[in-house]
Amino acid sequence: MRIRVLLAIDGSSYSIMGARMLKTLQPSAEADVRLLTVVPEHTFLGGFTLQSVRGIRVGKEKSREAEERHAHGLLQEPAEVLRAAGFTVESRVARGNPAAKILEQAREMQADLVVIGAKGTATSPRFPLGSTAQKVMKYSSTNVLLVREGPTTIRRVLVATDGSAYSDEVTRFLLDLPLPGRTEVQVVAALHSFVRPNGSGLMPGPRVDERTLSQLRAAEERAALALVEKWRNTIRDRGLDVSCMVLRGEPAEEILMAADTFCPELIALGAKGLSASDSFLLGSVAQRVARFSQFSVLLGRLRRAA
Repeated sequence: MRIRVLLAIDGSSYSIMGARMLKTLQPSAEADVRLLTVVPEHTFLGGFTLQSVRGIRVGKEKSREAEERHAHGLLQEPAEVLRAAGFTVESRVARGNPAAKILEQAREMQADLVVIGAKGTATSPRFPLGSTAQKVMKYSSTNVLLVREGPTTIRRVLVATDGSAYSDEVTRFLLDLPLPGRTEVQVVAALHSFVRPNGSGLMPGPRVDERTLSQLRAAEERAALALVEKWRNTIRDRGLDVSCMVLRGEPAEEILMAADTFCPELIALGAKGLSASDSFLLGSVAQRVARFSQFSVLLGRLRRAA
């Protein structure tokens, strides 16, 4: 499978980790990788930009040249890492709003995957996810890999599935990369019943008797077991070690707790779930997992029609 990857670089340790993570995943010898760094051009009140102020003091052209040299310098190390791994790499420098430029470049090259550090150089330690990463994961029309600091050798992957088209796509995409041969995959399905234990409905309607409640739970369990078993067989056929779990509770919390126990290098889940409205760009479960996970997260979106 030929794959087009956009890797966003800002000089932070997270973006360097992104290059190393991509090297580990080894999507394909035919992968097209574009490295992108963006020189921010923030417009302040009154229409001033940092570049215009610098231009007054040191000369506009000289200031731009220095910024360009610095930006190209940021791309050198990740480009060397990826070329050494056999990737064909091109580098680009853009100017403007970082999130907007990343999304623009992803659309232009029809990227299959956008790789971005979960935090940038200016992100406060108090925030688990940087503002640029948040915007990219929300508005991207393709798969997004949010990279966090940690090991870049893929040994364990947690796949969260709910039977939606988005979770099916991210699992297929993950398996097409392909993963290293000794990778252990854990597939989890989190059941968030719409019925409280006392029998009262979460949605307007009549009370549910215990017999009906029991039937609903049993049906949920059967569906979840069938779902994880389907993926168990598919993943096992790829020669990977796989285990499965059915969880019950608030899905994002259950996925995060399962990840804390399993300690994967990567969590994969769909950008939307079964209950997500078409008007929402990103489902609530995906948002919470991406924001609070201590591990790298792959958010899957539906693949473009050929």
